[in-house]
Amino acid sequence: MGKNMVKAANNPKTSFHNLRYERKFIFQNIHLDDLIDTQVFTNSFCFQEIFKKRTINNIYFDDYNYSFYKQNVSGDGLRKKYRLRWYNDLFSEIKKPTIEIKKKFGNVGDKISHKIIDFSVDLESIPVDKINPYLIKHLEKTKQHGLISKLESLHPTLYNSYERRYFLSNCEKFRITLDFNMNFYNPNTFKKNNIIKNQIDEIILELKYNTEHDSESRVLTQEIDSRLSKNSKYVRGLDFINYQVT
Repeated sequence: MGKNMVKAANNPKTSFHNLRYERKFIFQNIHLDDLIDTQVFTNSFCFQEIFKKRTINNIYFDDYNYSFYKQNVSGDGLRKKYRLRWYNDLFSEIKKPTIEIKKKFGNVGDKISHKIIDFSVDLESIPVDKINPYLIKHLEKTKQHGLISKLESLHPTLYNSYERRYFLSNCEKFRITLDFNMNFYNPNTFKKNNIIKNQIDEIILELKYNTEHDSESRVLTQEIDSRLSKNSKYVRGLDFINYQVT
């Protein structure tokens, strides 16, 4: 870690739940099954699929200065990202979502999750860009005052959806996820019968592991036939829907 990251780590107010690396590799012009056969199942770590495929939906939040976006683009060592995540093939129906706060400390990350069990909203009746008051109303029951205060200063800036498959190495130290069929939507124009969809025809392979396995991971990354990428779905999504961030 750099000097600032060390300072953050030594700060008693800094909470580290599960620091881990998330290494991303982007693949283009390849079929999903071929990618699995050539990159996931053939390396020396003997990966196996561990979970059924599912659809992931996210609403990302930012302030009106787009501070989280700018922190990522400028490569700030300390940065955050707020999003609402739920799993549902019908992406307009939000049920039992989780508010996730992702933190980055240099090359490692942490994630804090707040699950909202009794929350259910249909985006065909409630605009995406008006979701905050509904979230805040439900959070008031949990007395998450800090999170409520933060959400009051944020607004939805990106809505995206993609499919994911999950794999685990035989040693159980490394996980691989494959994200594909990625769609991005402008929350300000996401309305029933008037959906403008933007799709990126890529597959993102993400290698995830705890910090103590970093040295061993280098053998695995050398067996993946692609270069490491600093890919951020949030940044790429905003750029892709031609959001004008100033």
